[in-house]
Amino acid sequence: MKRKTLLLIVMTSFIIAGQAQTKKEKQITGYAITAVDKGGRSWKEVRLVDIGTGQELKSIYQSTKETEALNARTGKPVAKKDLSSNGVGSGSAATTIYTTPLPEKKKVVNLDEELNKAQGNNNINKNTDVRIRKTVIVMNQKIQMDKPFSTNSAAMAYDKKHDRLYYTPMGINQLRYIDLKSNKIYYFEDESFGVVKGMGDAPNQITRMVIASDGNGYALSNDANHLIRFTTGKKPAITDLGAVTDDEKNANYSVHSSGGFGGDMIADANENLYLITANRNVFKISIETKLASHMGSIKGLPRGFSTNGAMVDEGSKVIVASSESTVGYYRFDLNTMQAEQVSAEGTVFNASDLANGTLAFAKKKKEKKEKEEIVATEETKTEPAQENSKTRKSDVIISENSLSVYPNPVTDGAVKVAFKELPAGKYQVQLLDLSGKLIRSQEVTLNAKSQVENFSLPEVASGSYLIKVVSESNRVSVTNKLVVQ
Repeated sequence: MKRKTLLLIVMTSFIIAGQAQTKKEKQITGYAITAVDKGGRSWKEVRLVDIGTGQELKSIYQSTKETEALNARTGKPVAKKDLSSNGVGSGSAATTIYTTPLPEKKKVVNLDEELNKAQGNNNINKNTDVRIRKTVIVMNQKIQMDKPFSTNSAAMAYDKKHDRLYYTPMGINQLRYIDLKSNKIYYFEDESFGVVKGMGDAPNQITRMVIASDGNGYALSNDANHLIRFTTGKKPAITDLGAVTDDEKNANYSVHSSGGFGGDMIADANENLYLITANRNVFKISIETKLASHMGSIKGLPRGFSTNGAMVDEGSKVIVASSESTVGYYRFDLNTMQAEQVSAEGTVFNASDLANGTLAFAKKKKEKKEKEEIVATEETKTEPAQENSKTRKSDVIISENSLSVYPNPVTDGAVKVAFKELPAGKYQVQLLDLSGKLIRSQEVTLNAKSQVENFSLPEVASGSYLIKVVSESNRVSVTNKLVVQ
């Protein structure tokens, strides 16, 4: 009996140890814009950080190293430009500079304090005491505008498809990105990315950015009057979509409030954006309607913890970082707004922004496949009872691996539809919008185990669409999502 008890204790110990090891091995990582040291306020370093430990895993960009910047269109080196001490910003991407003379000695400038002084407003938010602080350190010298992070940055988005980190410098209305494969940095020169006129123009500063489920990038100005879309395909386009509007149910919580300046954006799998303001408020923004609905305020964060960086962990879980606090990284739930510390004890890199390639509420591959199989089964049950057995045998349900569409996203108006191990016969390849409306249909005849057919797209707006394959007997086999850029 004693031997059995001892054996049970040993086995239980191994199981607990194994579970602890599994939990320990789960690592959450994200890209962060930080200062050189923890607690710093100069946002010019980019790191891949371990959210669980708060430590750097990899250095992406160091401001002390010389890096040649290239034009994103031509690949040629960008023109050398200085932020002169007596220049005035014109608002263009090439000439946006400080609007006040540089000081004679080192000085710390708090943008929000300067803005509130100018507006005569000392109470920036009646809903919370958390204030967003974007601190810039300037010296008695010319600052090179062409340096990647010459004026700090608080807006970054990770493009998982192309392995790029898009960002924009504060005070300069220009889109830039780091190619993580080559470690080269590219600028969209002389192409306006917003309307900011300099470092003191807090309302028009862009401090929120994300890559959405439609494959496009989105950035939002502090005052939410400029939602900017940028495509990431072969022919990038930058478009100012205009202002975001408040849902009438938002009451006293406005997406335009100066108390919420700063923060970050995340995206979900259903073409929605989520703005997490620096004072902990969360708004859900429909990309289609640009309507912002207040979801609530994050609870359980330490006092003084401004929410400046955000990225999705999984499902409804969101990681947030503060530009002010080094006490840790926190995770909150979009459904409950309750936060908990996710990093271990000890200090972490405070960050002006976080980014990764995860979408909120994204279904895992296994869940997606199971759902498609259930839908296909239900459609099979609704077929006419008089259909003969010979027809049923030829109209098998297409598995997920039997059909693929590429390239996806598509940029040149044509895709290829690859069929694998399907019964010979006639099929319809249909292009639908997300509401199910048929846009174009093309008939294909399959006579081989593996066959690729070209499918031409009509002139359609950028966004998400559906590709459906329908057999001759009108049985829907499978539906694939297609993103058009």
